[in-house]
Parts: sequence; C-alpha cells; structure tokens
Amino acid sequence: MTTPTRFIKAKVDKYIQLYSKFGKNEGTTYDKVVEVAILQGGTGLSTGSPPIITFSPHPPGSTNVNATATANVVGGSITSITITNSGSGYTTAPTITLTVNGTVITVAVLKAFINIQKRRVFEWDLENAIEINENALIQVVDRAYINTSTSSVYTMRLLDISTQSVVNTTDKSGIPNQPSFNQGKVIDIGYGIRTIPNDIKLEIQPQTINKIVISVDEGISKNKGINGDIEFYISLKIVEKEPSVIEYGTLNNINTSQI
Repeated sequence: MTTPTRFIKAKVDKYIQLYSKFGKNEGTTYDKVVEVAILQGGTGLSTGSPPIITFSPHPPGSTNVNATATANVVGGSITSITITNSGSGYTTAPTITLTVNGTVITVAVLKAFINIQKRRVFEWDLENAIEINENALIQVVDRAYINTSTSSVYTMRLLDISTQSVVNTTDKSGIPNQPSFNQGKVIDIGYGIRTIPNDIKLEIQPQTINKIVISVDEGISKNKGINGDIEFYISLKIVEKEPSVIEYGTLNNINTSQI
C-alpha cells in the first residue's frame, strides 16, 4: 500500500515596492508660502541695501496673491528671511529671484516652500491581489526620501487595510479643529535619513489586498502633507502567520458539571 503524501502550501513572504511617482496622488491642495530656505547666504551684500526678493508671479489675470518677503543681511550675507505676505493659490513652489539695484545676483540662493492644506495620500493598485487567509504581519522594511529636510520627522500612515492591533486613544488636548492623530495606522515615523531600523509591525486580519493606500505627512500629529518636490520609495513586507495549536490540558482535567 502506497503511503499518501501530504502537500502543504508554503508560506512565502510578500514584498511590495512603492514609488511616489507611480502612485495616484490624492488630496493635495497647495496654498501659500510658509518658508523661505537660505541655500546660499552670499557674500559682500550690504546691510543697508539688502537684495530685493521677487517670487515668480501667478499667471496674468489670476485673482491669487503673489507672495512677498524681505532679506536680512548681517556681515555681508543673508542670515534670515521675513515673509511679509504669504500669498495664495500656489500649485507649485514659486522660484525666487534676488536683485540689487535692478541687477540679478546669484551669489545668494533662496528656495520657497508652500503650505499643503490637505494630506498627501498615495494609492497604488497591485497587479496581483494578495490573499490573506490567516492573520499576517505588515511592516516597512526599507524606505528612502529625496529632497527632504534633515531636521523634519516624516510619518507614514496605512489606510484601508483591516487591523485590530492598534488601540486608538481619544484627543484630550482641547485644541480645536486639529486633525485626528489616529486617522490611519502609523507604519513608519522618523527623519528622512534613517538611523535606527523600523520596528513597527501591524497585525492584519484575513482579507484580500488589491491596493495600498498610504498618507505621508511632515510632522507627527498634523496632517499637513509634504513638500511637492519630495520623492520617496517604500518597501512593504507581508508575512502570513502559521496557525498555532493551543492546548488546555487533558480531558480528565475538565469538570463536565461546569460545561
């Protein structure tokens, strides 16, 4: 008699490669200039006659307001910028021109950053759906940012995937109209350049995953989005968990009168 062979379907870890340029970008509304970064302060500039800052204007006929700012010069270099009018209606960050006595100068270089009123939400469709038949773990195993601040914290939140491994809390701060910190599950948080490995693992329930939806915010609690010229790459890993056997003891330990 031939001994029957038992086949067991192997559990293979799933990796999902996500690139910002390939994702459907939702909920982006740019508005006003909130920061002007000094990339090069320049030399030989006059404190009494600092360079005039000009932002690239809105198209002719636009009802939006152009931003304005002034440069502060100390020791011949631009040391700080004062935004006198943040402007409105920007869809991309305006370029900045510096002039002294009507002549464009290049010894100093400034860069404008604009506010994003809504979160940056990215959506990627999977070519092949992932079937989760048992509980599984999902985590970010690698990620990289380009054109990010070295001093800002970036938060990634996972949306539209069922999980019960995170217990939310209520907002007790008393701050009115602040966005929900619990919207989405945090799967990665840290500076643009990672110094420690990510150890956030979310348990996800049995389900079919057809798409990945992730929001990315610059900051921890605010849903303010990220600068428009930032790019990023994420590698997600999904590991299905093997079912485990739970033993309660032998039957002679059970008192049938209590059943």
